[in-house]
Amino acid sequence: MLEVQQRIAALRNSSGNGRPLYERAAHEMAQAIRTGELRPGERLPSVRQLATDLGLSVTTVMSVYTRLAELGLVHGEAGRGTFITETPEIAQAAPTPRASETVPPARGGSAWRRQVLAQTEARLKRSHPSARDLTRGGPDPLLLPLAVVKRAYGDVAARLQAQNLEYPATLSTEPELAEALVGRLADDGITAEADDLLIGGSTQQFLALLAGLLQRRSPGETVLVGVEEPGYQTAMDTLEFHGLNLVPMPLDGAGVTVEGLRGAIDAGVSAVLFTPRAHSPTGCCWTAERRRALADVLTPHPDVWVIEDDQFAEAASSRAGSLYTDPRLRERVVYLRSFSKSIAPDLRLSAALARQPIRHPLTLAKSFADGWTSQTSQRVLAAALTDPEIDDLLATARTEYARRRAAVREAIRHTGASRDIDLLVPELDTDGLHVWVTLPGGCDADRVVEATAQRGFLLAAGQPFFLSPGNQRHLRINAGALPAGHAPQLAAAICEAAVTLMSQPTALLTP
Repeated sequence: MLEVQQRIAALRNSSGNGRPLYERAAHEMAQAIRTGELRPGERLPSVRQLATDLGLSVTTVMSVYTRLAELGLVHGEAGRGTFITETPEIAQAAPTPRASETVPPARGGSAWRRQVLAQTEARLKRSHPSARDLTRGGPDPLLLPLAVVKRAYGDVAARLQAQNLEYPATLSTEPELAEALVGRLADDGITAEADDLLIGGSTQQFLALLAGLLQRRSPGETVLVGVEEPGYQTAMDTLEFHGLNLVPMPLDGAGVTVEGLRGAIDAGVSAVLFTPRAHSPTGCCWTAERRRALADVLTPHPDVWVIEDDQFAEAASSRAGSLYTDPRLRERVVYLRSFSKSIAPDLRLSAALARQPIRHPLTLAKSFADGWTSQTSQRVLAAALTDPEIDDLLATARTEYARRRAAVREAIRHTGASRDIDLLVPELDTDGLHVWVTLPGGCDADRVVEATAQRGFLLAAGQPFFLSPGNQRHLRINAGALPAGHAPQLAAAICEAAVTLMSQPTALLTP
């Protein structure tokens, strides 16, 4: 194993023709397994041990092991570790590329980002069960309108008749939900017709359906989609899982930059994915000026679809608007609005607003995916959105989330300055649940996460929010899950972790 480790360590100093380091390391280990250098049944070092030995991040090593597991070359055993498969004949059946051959990056099916986040969270919770969990992207359950949801279920159940449990005749949106959505869209400056609405189980479902439609538009061709970087990890994983290739679009405080969008279009993207407000993980929001500038760039490119993920909607403080309102773009914009953060994740409902020529194939794809979305659930959401208390409860949640974000930002800014640590948080006001922190140069995010967990707070390192592993300077904090009064303790924990680790250089293994 030592010689394999030395070869992997050497990969850090090569560009790999743009291939991510984790893919090159996984290929090196796969070769060693297939040639018998690493034997069937052999136990591999733990993720943490191998990361320490090689001077790599925990996230990168986890991605290597995940890739090997996908290839069937290794398997994990709970409580024991990771082992090379006991069936070497299967492993050796896979073709071994010659050294001169170019090995393309793995495409589709990986979903490495959410796997890394889930595995890291599970490990941290096991090691630090009393620490406050700020790793997830979910709302505070105490800020969800529980009483409203209970009333909505009761009201719908009281009116339920046998025929309501039948197969629907069409995929049309339930009239009462359509009416409620059209009104709420109008409040955001989006004029919509009920016939242009389609209800699905989640935004993730719609992204999967749209990925299929994009491939059908260009059969046999490589389909590129522009995505925000950093961006929403599940969206990236979903698009890649369904065979699309991603092109990064850089951000600033107002979302995707004009230059970033131009670069994606120049690369040949078939679609672009935006988050107009409450961007995950940074919290940035469009300005009216940025929205118009993006529309101007998109207008000369009629074949580029525009997908908007308005995932915070009813809980958001900002009113970013939508490119759907621009008549130059409306026929190719798919606006997605979900209710997991504001009403209840377990309702599993999302609305798509789209006109022809996209709406018909999207509806057809939906009909072959799961048929229809529960009419009863649609009526429950409609009852919740029209409840007399709902707007006051949503306003309370918006105010509290804003207070928590501000408290975390200010505490980190103040504590970092007082200890002369260069911790960067957004200067502009943000929206949503998260605070995005940039660490000082040379400060490894995975190590800060581990050290902060020891001080009582579980955070997410920023690597899974990028297209490829390797970015080690960011933390994502779910500030929405932290009462404002605890922000100073969180900031102190992060600063103490950073100070301690910056005084402890990482030992690197060199061949």
